[in-house]
Amino acid sequence: MDLRSLRCFVAVAERLNFTAAATSLNLAQPALSRTIKELETHLGAPLLVRDTRNVRLTDIGKFFLEEARQALNHVSRAEHIARGMARGELGRLTIGYTTFVGHDLLAPLVKQFRQGQPNVRIELSNAPSDRQRVALLEQKTDIALTLGPCSIPGIASIPIREEPLAVVMPGDHPLAEKTAVTVADLRGEKLIMGSESMWSVYRRTILSEFEREGVPPQIAFEAPTTEIIFSLVSAGMGLTVFPMSYSQHQSQQYPENSVACRPFAAKESKILIICAWGKDNPNPALPAMLRCMRYFRSVAARCIFHDEASR
Repeated sequence: MDLRSLRCFVAVAERLNFTAAATSLNLAQPALSRTIKELETHLGAPLLVRDTRNVRLTDIGKFFLEEARQALNHVSRAEHIARGMARGELGRLTIGYTTFVGHDLLAPLVKQFRQGQPNVRIELSNAPSDRQRVALLEQKTDIALTLGPCSIPGIASIPIREEPLAVVMPGDHPLAEKTAVTVADLRGEKLIMGSESMWSVYRRTILSEFEREGVPPQIAFEAPTTEIIFSLVSAGMGLTVFPMSYSQHQSQQYPENSVACRPFAAKESKILIICAWGKDNPNPALPAMLRCMRYFRSVAARCIFHDEASR
C-alpha cells in the first residue's frame, strides 16, 4: 500500500464512479480498477461493492475512507512544511541577546524579519555574551546580538554599531557637574559592577580601561542584573559604567534627577555591538535572518530610544 493507492481509493470513494475517478486522476479506468483490487487484496477486506450500475462503500470502506483522507492530509502538510523549511519560510529561529543590547535593537529586528518571513517561529534567549557564544557553537542559538569583537573559530559576525559609554551616578554626585567623566575622575569612587558569572565579557571591557590608566577600580558591589545595579546607583551606593542609550532609558524608571548619566571620556569610550552566528549552522531560516540583519544594521544606529541629535 502506498500513497498512490490511497489517492486512487479516495477518488473512487468520493465519486462512487470509476470513470469519473479515473478522469480526475488522469488514469485509464482498467488501471484504476486494478489498483483498487490490489489494495483490497492487501487489506484482506472489500472496500467497495460494485455491480453493473452502482458503486457503494462497505462499512470497512467507510472507515478506511476517513483514515485515508487523514493520512493524505498529514502527508500533504508534512510536505508543505518540509518545503517551506527548506526555503527558510517555515521553522524556528532562536535569537540570543544581552539585556542592554536587546533593549532597543531586538524589537525592530524581529518586526523587520516578520515582514518577510511571517511563518518562522521566533524564540528569544537572554544570556551573557560568553554564554551566547557557546550557544552559537552548540547550535542552541542561531543568531546573537552581543558584545564584540568575537574571534572564536566557528563563529562569524558583522558589526551592528558602536555604542557610547556613560558613567551612571546618583543625581547629586559631584561628578554630575562635569560634562564628561574620565577614568582618573573615578579614582577612589565606589563602583557597582555586574557579577563575574553573568557579566564577564563586559566587565573585562570596562576594567581594562582602569588598568590602561593605572587606576585601581574600587568595586563596592557586584550584582547579577541591570535592575539591581541601577537601583543601587539610585540609592547612592556607587557609580557604574553602562552603554549610554540603555543608561538614559533605564534612568527614566527612577525619580527625576535621582540618576545622572555623563559621557565616559576613556580611550575606548564605546563598545562594539555585533551580530554573530555559527558558521556551520544548517538552519534554513538563518540566511533570511542574515539578509534582514545586513539591511537592518544600515539603520540600526537610529533604532534607539534617544536619538543622538536630541542628547
